[in-house]
Amino acid sequence: MEETVNSSRSVLSLEVTQEQREAIYHFFAHNDWEFKDISGENASVEENESNEGDFFIAQDENSEECPNCLCRPCITNERNRQLWWENENHPEHERNAYLRKDKYKRFWTNLLHRGVWKDPRYLLRKREALRRDPRRHKCVYHRRDLMPKCVLELVRQWFPNLPEQQYMGHMWE
Repeated sequence: MEETVNSSRSVLSLEVTQEQREAIYHFFAHNDWEFKDISGENASVEENESNEGDFFIAQDENSEECPNCLCRPCITNERNRQLWWENENHPEHERNAYLRKDKYKRFWTNLLHRGVWKDPRYLLRKREALRRDPRRHKCVYHRRDLMPKCVLELVRQWFPNLPEQQYMGHMWE
């Protein structure tokens, strides 16, 4: 591409491992792209710049911890019921995959506000799942989290597939 087309530049600040840093350098070299490495002193992350939730929901330490979602009580327990939860199960239908997606996003947010995505046990699970995933070696990376089995089961109960329609899976299910 001509230099005039790509004349606008922006700054992208990333926190990466050494392995990830080398992969990024190789990617740029492979495409004959130039970049300016800005030292860590000049790049900073403000607290309000993160994609973290604005608040934290404390867990009930007197409740039993769910081995899947690591919440006390389980995120799918009636004590954690939300207004958007379904009151009854829907009939099997091919469009249910679309309807489940919204519920998964809402559970993701609930788990974020309970600190699950930063729990060292969860991070270990995710790291192990990434190592086993053959898709990891492709160039395209999408941010994914492991949706807990308890959430998958509840949402699939609310919106089941047709008997001949398989569930797509949840990255490392």
